[in-house]
Amino acid sequence: MTDAFEIVLPIFALVAVGWGIAAAGILPASVGEGLAAFAATIGIPMMLFETIVKADLGAASPWEVWGCYYPAAGLAWFLGQTVAARVFALPPQTSVIAGMGATFANIGFVGLPLAQRAFGDHGALVATMVISVHLPLWMTTATVLLLRCEAQAGNAPSAFAVVGRIGLAVFRNPIILGLLAGVVAHFVGFRPSGMLGQTIHTLGSVASPIALVSLGMSMHGQSLSGEVAPSLTIAAIKLLALPAFVLILCRIAGAEDDIVGPLVMIGSVPTGINVYLVATQFGVGRRLASNVVAVTTGAAAVTASAWLMWIGAP
Repeated sequence: MTDAFEIVLPIFALVAVGWGIAAAGILPASVGEGLAAFAATIGIPMMLFETIVKADLGAASPWEVWGCYYPAAGLAWFLGQTVAARVFALPPQTSVIAGMGATFANIGFVGLPLAQRAFGDHGALVATMVISVHLPLWMTTATVLLLRCEAQAGNAPSAFAVVGRIGLAVFRNPIILGLLAGVVAHFVGFRPSGMLGQTIHTLGSVASPIALVSLGMSMHGQSLSGEVAPSLTIAAIKLLALPAFVLILCRIAGAEDDIVGPLVMIGSVPTGINVYLVATQFGVGRRLASNVVAVTTGAAAVTASAWLMWIGAP
């Protein structure tokens, strides 16, 4: 339990710092918006580029990892979006954000160090395999679903126009571009070094604190009033249902324990900051997204510790 607290609490502390900055009036809200924009367009793409460039996927089969994790995560998305739309009657685009909030794990900030600490280098390798397709898959899914909602609410543009808009939104997204660039660099053998490598590393390393501080600033003045039930429900799906789905699917597939443990831990970590950034980009569901990120970040120290105790660490 100590390991989980040591990893999660510093992250929540950065959110609290951002909230405190806004509450004290040290910086205006516009600064928080600028910090979020920097994280989404510069910091996170650089962090993902460096992660993919340095990833070693040759020590284990990624297909088993992806096959055990992503169907379970897709089920969590479907459950979260369906509950938001049909139980809480949230608007279609907000329901998409709810589905993403029930699925998109904070692997880079929490999952990777937690998997490495609990399961060693093999745990870190499994987390890296999940990361390698995590962002493009869920960012593309969110973009497609959100643009589909816009099309249905508007003048029903042609299928060709919708596909074109989706393609532009996906491939012009800095986060997607950063990851794709990392994939290309990885396979052509390009490894940034010297001043270039240090610059990329520095920009990527500040992405996490800047994004979390900006999230805390955005939360100032907001409350869970009117959104307590949907926020807590989506948080429960993320922290409890998703890792349970992963564990069940791993057992059905007969996965080895050295894969089951890290995947369950990855599924149990808080909702990632990218959900809030996507909500900000599209201007929908921002309160729900910030609530879910905050609730899961605060509660994950307990729930992740409980999952670790359940599955056991080597």
